[in-house]
Amino acid sequence: MPTMRLSNYIDFEVDGRPYLFHGLTGTIIALDDVAADIVSFAKQNGERVGDSMIFEAEAYFGQTNGQKNHRQALQELVHLEILQYEGKSPEQGFTLTPPAPRHTERMPVKTLVMHLVNECNLRCTYCYAGDGEYGAPKKYLSREVAEQAVRFLMENSYEEKEVTLVLFGGEPFLNWEVLKHLVEYGSEQGRIWGKKVNYSLTTNGTLLSEEKVRFLEQYRVGVSVSMDGTKEAHDRHRLFAGGQGSYEKISRNVFQLIEGHRSAPVGSRVTVSKGFEKVEKSLVHLLAKGFYEVGFAPVTETDDRLALDEQDMRDLLEQFEDIADLYIDYAVNDRYLGFSNLTNLLKELHIGTNKAYGCGAGLGFFAVSPDGGLYLCHRFNEDERFKLGDIYEGVNRQRQRDLLDELHVDRKESCTTCALKHICSGGCYYEAMERQGDYRRPNAHYCDWMHEWITVGLVTYVRIMEKNPAFLDRIAGIGKEGCVSN
Repeated sequence: MPTMRLSNYIDFEVDGRPYLFHGLTGTIIALDDVAADIVSFAKQNGERVGDSMIFEAEAYFGQTNGQKNHRQALQELVHLEILQYEGKSPEQGFTLTPPAPRHTERMPVKTLVMHLVNECNLRCTYCYAGDGEYGAPKKYLSREVAEQAVRFLMENSYEEKEVTLVLFGGEPFLNWEVLKHLVEYGSEQGRIWGKKVNYSLTTNGTLLSEEKVRFLEQYRVGVSVSMDGTKEAHDRHRLFAGGQGSYEKISRNVFQLIEGHRSAPVGSRVTVSKGFEKVEKSLVHLLAKGFYEVGFAPVTETDDRLALDEQDMRDLLEQFEDIADLYIDYAVNDRYLGFSNLTNLLKELHIGTNKAYGCGAGLGFFAVSPDGGLYLCHRFNEDERFKLGDIYEGVNRQRQRDLLDELHVDRKESCTTCALKHICSGGCYYEAMERQGDYRRPNAHYCDWMHEWITVGLVTYVRIMEKNPAFLDRIAGIGKEGCVSN
């Protein structure tokens, strides 16, 4: 009997019942006694190589006297590619990762992140853009560049029927007249080209007004407002240039926004830094303001006064786990708790994500600088190392191919046998550059944390699936029309 490999897996329990998640296939299996015995034998008697356990099948069958049901269970695990014969390719090919594109000439552009201005009226202490000043002369997107960007998107989206314009900054409302023109012109061109244009906007919320809310409502612009929880938590870091806290002004504007804008979701994003407020407190506080959902993201900043250390990350995970229990209670009663970190993970588990890249950057997604340059993403805006052309001459396809080849998950050695390969795919390129010193490396500082967070998601998924599977269909967009409510 040949050597076998148990690989790319996470084992977990729900109410004492053993399960196995095979990340490359997206398969979640409730293990019967025999299958659980095989996995246990591999873990106890095998040799760990990366994320795999290598063991001799002959030794296992010697222990079980080669019983037929054990052989059948083993073959079922082989069929699902959870177990593999060493040196033999899997039969089904489920685990194949989409390759790096060999030809990008007709690769459609689907999303442009429009930098309306590289300036902000706040001076958030942890801003990745130099405290809101971006380390460069102030630049505003002009009407002419905005129109050219829209034409570029229409022409280079090819047969795509839906495209997206992300209204971004700095603070995009600092360039309000061009923002309006961009959306109006984009909608006009969408009708001419027969394409639906979706809009989303990220704002600090300080410059909202009745006029702007009416405009956002009219054009169904999805809005994300940056808020960090209660007044005390928010005003620690999100300050005006004069040092005043911004919470009170944003709160008044958010009330107006949520009351007047019903045509698209309005969410909030919390930046989590050292000494962060209890996550559930922030979540409850922001949902009470009327936000549809709230997402939490650890600060990118490497300064020890702001960055989360190992214990901080441990505390964050434990608090996420507590919220997951609450999320389950809501879900089984067909209610939605707007904790987007968990919602997004459950969607990926339900659909069965198989991706080769940490995000869409450089694939169908580009950032547009105020002068019309195309960059890998908004975090790399105006960094010439990550420029991939411009909206006048188009995408530099050779540079695009080179970058996509460098960034492919199979180029990241530690990711090749990881159970999260098709979900995480190595993570954010900007984070890797900040924390690992190389944008091509995986986010090693998050690896263990991500494994544990995915396990929380798997337990949550199984518990909801057992009691209200239709909820998972709906949040993944594959069930009946309509969405669950708070």
